[in-house]
Amino acid sequence: MSKQKTQSEKRELSELNERSNWLLRESRRLLRRHGNKVPPEARKKIDSLREQLEHVCEPKPKQRDLVAVRDACEELDRALSYSMARWRKSPTREYIEAVSWAVGLALLIRAFVFEAFKIPSGSMIPTLHVHDHLFVNKFIYGLKIPFTRIKFFDQRQPKHGEIIVFEYPYADDADSGKDLIKRVIAVAGDRVQLKNNQIWLNGKAISRKPASQLGDCGEHVQLVARCPDAADRWCFISENGVSAERFDTEQSASAALMRHNGFACQRNVECIAGQQWTSQHRAVLDSEQQGDIEGFINSANWPEPVFNPMTSTQQARRYYPSDNSQWPVVEIPKGHVLVMGDNRDNSKDGRFFGLVPLNTVKGKAGFIWYAY
Repeated sequence: MSKQKTQSEKRELSELNERSNWLLRESRRLLRRHGNKVPPEARKKIDSLREQLEHVCEPKPKQRDLVAVRDACEELDRALSYSMARWRKSPTREYIEAVSWAVGLALLIRAFVFEAFKIPSGSMIPTLHVHDHLFVNKFIYGLKIPFTRIKFFDQRQPKHGEIIVFEYPYADDADSGKDLIKRVIAVAGDRVQLKNNQIWLNGKAISRKPASQLGDCGEHVQLVARCPDAADRWCFISENGVSAERFDTEQSASAALMRHNGFACQRNVECIAGQQWTSQHRAVLDSEQQGDIEGFINSANWPEPVFNPMTSTQQARRYYPSDNSQWPVVEIPKGHVLVMGDNRDNSKDGRFFGLVPLNTVKGKAGFIWYAY
């Protein structure tokens, strides 16, 4: 019985502490906002009862006189209800208002400052991988009216090498309205050209150095998994089913899958205006040398485009990126940027749909908060 009584007293003490703290906050708020609207006698009485409650709550919680605290709470509660009932807030109302403010603040932050974004495809491999989660800085390029493309505060425009999130700009495609993420290659005023997949900017080839290792092209992300008969080992899945060979790591299984398919991706370190990143192109593997590069799969003999592939028109979107490896010199018009994925042969980007209008840009990719 004594143990149950002690627990009951602790619970009562906790409830009284919460009630007294709430009544003190409530009385201060009401007197501050509406004290001049009640008779002086009523205000004086509430002040006196508030001071009385503060006095009985001065000792540490375990040393307080529960009866005195309870009586002081009742008296202050009655005085507030009698003189200031129209302005009082119940604990439930306070909770609802606090939650509403929190939700509203979160929506404002999402609309104008930061928004979480999940990488939907392998077009930005090796920089970003499928299912990576990152934050997008929506403030850096200016503020937009939500659900529109109207900007009312334009801070600055995207720069070379920055990774941006934008709304697919054209309505005649299945991706219309979707958010895409790519890297800015050229901005307004730049003269850009593509020669055998080498980017030329303002008459000069951009800096590009081959990296030493080959990489996964991102086309078989779901084809490397834990072995069904051995959860601690890795297998790859091909047209022949699950591989008979077992691997200790996911990386070794991915390498075996690349050898099986006969191609991997050659990675290159590129640099524009001081911004450096790693891109990759699909390359044929020499089975005898196990990984040496024979040459790019991209066709150099693809027919010349009938329409300029760099213009932001419906007719521009005609050629798949891996086959569109040659462009004439084109100047980027004002209000547009050219974007490409870092995984060049597995990216639906500016080589396919044309230029990106700045009013469709939602923000700059920030830090990754969850790497898949």
